[in-house]
Parts: sequence; C-alpha cells; structure tokens
Amino acid sequence: MLGWLIYLLLYIWLTVMRWSGWLRWHVEGRERLPPREAGGMIVAMNHVNWLDIPVVATLLPLRYRLSWLAKAEIFRNPFARWFFHTMQVIPIKRGRYNIAALDAAEDALRAGAVLLVFPEGTRSRSGVLTAGRGGAVRLAMQTNLPIVPVALVGTEHGARGSLLRRRVQMCIGDPLVVPPPPSGTPTATHINAFTDAMMGRIAALLPPERRGEYASRIENLGTTNETVA
Repeated sequence: MLGWLIYLLLYIWLTVMRWSGWLRWHVEGRERLPPREAGGMIVAMNHVNWLDIPVVATLLPLRYRLSWLAKAEIFRNPFARWFFHTMQVIPIKRGRYNIAALDAAEDALRAGAVLLVFPEGTRSRSGVLTAGRGGAVRLAMQTNLPIVPVALVGTEHGARGSLLRRRVQMCIGDPLVVPPPPSGTPTATHINAFTDAMMGRIAALLPPERRGEYASRIENLGTTNETVA
C-alpha cells in the first residue's frame, strides 16, 4: 500500500510537470500495449541514463505500474534498500546468472507485474544500442508473457536536460510473443534468435544512427515503421 502511494504521488507530480509544459516528455504507441487485464508483461528498453526509469513510468498509463530489475549495489544503503523494495524493485547481480533474481522476476510476472528490463545489461554511454542479453527472452518463455519493445531518446542529457526543457521521446512497438522451443527445452540457438528479434524491434524504433549492430537486422521483423525522433 505504501509503495502504491509513493508511486502515485511521484506519478502525479511528474505528470503535472508534463501537462504544464515544463517537462517535454512525449510518447507514441500506447495503443500497442497489451491489455492490462491480460496480466503481466515484460517491457524491454534501451538504457542510457538513470532518468529512463522515471520517464517510462510516467509515460505509461498508471495502471501499468512498473517493477524493474536493478543492480544489487544500489541496495547497500539501508534507506535505499527499504525504498527500492517498497517500489517493487528486484536486485540483480550484474555479470552473472542470478537465479534468485530471475525466480523473483518470474514470480512477479506471474502475479501480473509490468516488469521493465534493460536487455543491454548496463547503460550505453554513447546512446547507441549495444548487444542484448537473453534474460528477458528466458522470462517470456517461462511465463508465456509478451515482450513489449520500447525505445527512448533524449534522456542522455539527464535530469538537467529535462529541467532545461530538452525533448524526450518514447516509442512503444508491437509486442513480441516468444513461443516455447520445439524440443520443450530452450536452447542457446532459440534464445539467441529471439533475443536478436527483440533487440531488432527496439532498434527499429530508434533513429538509424543509434541502432548499433542491429541496424542490419531490423528488416522483416513485423514491427512498426515509427521511430523516435
């Protein structure tokens, strides 16, 4: 209950700042979101700045309240640990296969969470999309839930940029459904193929100069032609 109250207050505050015109945060493609009553979903997004999280949380409808995975290091401070647990943030140790974090993420998704995942694993300092990892695809296979690709441009300027009224644009793409592997057991080939498909959909929503190694892989993915400007 307390977590919902904190989330709601932050959501209202940032939304009022948007409506006033102070925060120039914009979104396209909300109509592509799976119906909330259908249950949980994975939101897979490029990652440039810590500001990405409040931006996507504000630009999604309130009923799509976010949970997200965050590096375990930010939980070391007692107050931060309390705050992030209250906000339904799941700690994960980067650079290793973290079974406990993935189990917690799977439980949250089965309970109906909207889980934000940064498949690059860390922030891209250049703003160019980097190689994706397969955690989101594994979760999608295990829970039979869709992956919603999202692209964000403009947060590279940080909070200062937003306060100086720089434009931030978010674009939501068509959901990706990951079918179970034919053998019933996911193989590296199966996971890698759908990880590439997921990253290709994110890349297709980004400007061409930010698509990185996925620039050549975005054809025939059945994704929208809209891009973040």
